[in-house]
Amino acid sequence: MQILDENLIGKNIKIYIGSGLDNLINKNIRTKHVNFISNNLITYKRKINNIESIKIFMDDGEKIKDIEHFGYVLNELISREIERNSTISYIGGGTLGDLIGFSASVYKRGVNLCAIPTTMLSQVDSSIGGKNAINYGNVKNIAGTFYNPEYIFDDIDFLLGSDKLLLKEGLSEIIKMALIKDSKFFDLLMKNDLDSIFNEKMLEEIIYRGAKIKLDFVRKDFYDVKKLRFNLNFGHSIGHAIESYSGNLISHGMAVAGGMMLESYIAYKMGYSPDLYGTIKDSLKKYKIDIINIKEYNVDKLINYIKNDKKMEDGKLNMVMLDDIGKSHVEKIDINEIKKYLKMFNGDVK
Repeated sequence: MQILDENLIGKNIKIYIGSGLDNLINKNIRTKHVNFISNNLITYKRKINNIESIKIFMDDGEKIKDIEHFGYVLNELISREIERNSTISYIGGGTLGDLIGFSASVYKRGVNLCAIPTTMLSQVDSSIGGKNAINYGNVKNIAGTFYNPEYIFDDIDFLLGSDKLLLKEGLSEIIKMALIKDSKFFDLLMKNDLDSIFNEKMLEEIIYRGAKIKLDFVRKDFYDVKKLRFNLNFGHSIGHAIESYSGNLISHGMAVAGGMMLESYIAYKMGYSPDLYGTIKDSLKKYKIDIINIKEYNVDKLINYIKNDKKMEDGKLNMVMLDDIGKSHVEKIDINEIKKYLKMFNGDVK
């Protein structure tokens, strides 16, 4: 087991990464504990039953990140007389984590929050850093808060007990982490593939290294005010637009993969970055991450979604540029420039 222990804005956070963390959860959570659990985890019934808590099962997936499900969670907490010193947790993926994290942050102005993420994507990314949000009006994450869990338990058993192809979602984010911060980590990923990492030792190491990178950015810029944390959004501005464009039929990992390639293309064409498009594409193929065909998308419509990105300022997008593998910075790019290069990529402009 590996442990990350960090102080974020005066509050301690611990991340445990390893196998068989059930007893550790019970040891650390001693208050009244209500646990929202994804219906998709029925095969882990014994493991879930070992965790001492009030258990509420519900759906997972992007469709639950709305006002209706937010109201459902609040009604459950009110009816069970959950108090401010109680602990709210979730066992599931990032979308359930978004909903429960958002609910915990506003219920009685904030109650204790614990995360038990069950997907690679949520273990290495969404559970860390305190960003919680719900969607509204087909705009992704338009209403949200900063509210970090006190404990995060990354139990590898949930990954090893699933189809390894499901790791692809999280691997997009892990590749992103390596691209923006750690060239040696990227080298490690390129020396392996989806088959060779599917074991307890490698998964623990990969999640530890990815989580450590995210935690380092978050520690330095928890509220995004210094724009250091913006680096974590490499591939996400266009990626989120792709998700919204598709009505969330394109998964987050697949959308971010496409976003990374397109943003690297734009950065190269604008002279901010070396040509890393092919390198990124090769890394995605190595882990069998599907590549979207952006030429099927209407650029003008895609741009309208990008305009709703939280990193837009005065008609310009704070966009992540790779200086090289393992190094990145942020540049303000006019939205019309982004449109021009997306059309160029599609062959509409010479």
